[in-house]
Amino acid sequence: MTNELRPLRPPPAVPRFPATSGVPKNLFFNPRDRAFNQNPYPHYERLRNEDPVHRSPFGVWFLGKYKHVREVLRNPSFSVQDVPGQLKRKNELLKTRKLVPNQPENLDALIANSENWFAFLEAPDHTRLRRLVTGAFHKHTVERLRGYVQSCAAAFLDPLMREGRMDLMQDFAVRLPQNVIAHLLGIPARDFPQCVAWAEVIGRIFDPLVSMEEYEALNRCSAAFMEYARGLIALRREDPQDDLISALIAARDDQDKLTEAELVSIILLNFGAGEETVVNLIGNGSLALIRHPDERAYLRSRPEIMPSAVEELLRYDAPLQMTSRTALKDYLIGDKHIKAGEQVYVALGSANRDPERFVNPTSLLLERENNQHMSFADGRHLCVGAGLARLEAQEAFKILLERMPDLRLVDPEADIAWRSHTVLRGMLSLPVRFTPSPIYSIGAGGSNA
Repeated sequence: MTNELRPLRPPPAVPRFPATSGVPKNLFFNPRDRAFNQNPYPHYERLRNEDPVHRSPFGVWFLGKYKHVREVLRNPSFSVQDVPGQLKRKNELLKTRKLVPNQPENLDALIANSENWFAFLEAPDHTRLRRLVTGAFHKHTVERLRGYVQSCAAAFLDPLMREGRMDLMQDFAVRLPQNVIAHLLGIPARDFPQCVAWAEVIGRIFDPLVSMEEYEALNRCSAAFMEYARGLIALRREDPQDDLISALIAARDDQDKLTEAELVSIILLNFGAGEETVVNLIGNGSLALIRHPDERAYLRSRPEIMPSAVEELLRYDAPLQMTSRTALKDYLIGDKHIKAGEQVYVALGSANRDPERFVNPTSLLLERENNQHMSFADGRHLCVGAGLARLEAQEAFKILLERMPDLRLVDPEADIAWRSHTVLRGMLSLPVRFTPSPIYSIGAGGSNA
């Protein structure tokens, strides 16, 4: 917070969330519950207050307090979930039993896709692959993309300014990060739609509640996207460009180059994860600002606090609500004994609202100090693309505030259409309206007509 005096502002408006009647009387923390999907925060509050280290009837643990979440994410006694290993076990069952209708024949492509994702790896492979990728997301490298992000944001909003309404998710929040990550990787613009379609399906791999029928789609899309990535890699070997794929082909770690399989997996992981988090950050953050008009007006008058505001929007309604770890040995958290091999879900969204860590955690305070939220996780698996996500969000909120200062919901009473996902939190649609303006030209750059 700056040291200069500023006028006192009224307390932030109380957010309009659905009623909490969906929270069960006896604690049964169930992320599958539709009420949880609509608004997880009352459920998190009960988790923290009644049983912060909660053994679910599903046979997994849920942690709700900030101190426990941070402890697990930083502790080498817990490893990332072995999703490729789980898929391999499913694959063996598919290959040894008679197939039933609507089940995949095998998961070979999905396994080949995911087994080199450093999100599912530990040292030494995780360390090596992460080091090779981190350079592409260095602060100075990311900052060079700011102009491109600004021009993309303007190009998407320009044609909409005369309309006075849009679906903020589909018309803006989805399109901006998809174009930015594709540009960074070096994917031709003509291929964006197909790559996005594949990535949206493959992204379900992070959700623990995936049916065997869905795995068939994940496997099919993995095979198609991997084939496409191999072709793009071959083109870049022949004709390198100023993009991440060319840089990864040339990258070395003590003379250890990435294998072809590793290159393919990194491209697919970065494309999917690189756009999904930012889509939800822009959407959730925009909704929070719409519901807090005083804070929004203050941010518009003080654009220099935008970096702090983005951190608070990340904390307030995190795009990534949970992540999982596996205990490598018996471990005591609070007064609960977690056994080796048991799965632990750390509720990042709950940690971000923990009153033991944050003052007035349910309030949106855009200049919150010491805002060490868990929205990008923590420890050795801290999100490698966090810097790029922050930059994209800063520019997205900046242009929305500048051009649409009276942005509001088309129907404030209508239910929000949230995605059905237990790990990610984001909206399918967000119809908004604003005062039309004819002054912006149609085209990149958003110059005045």
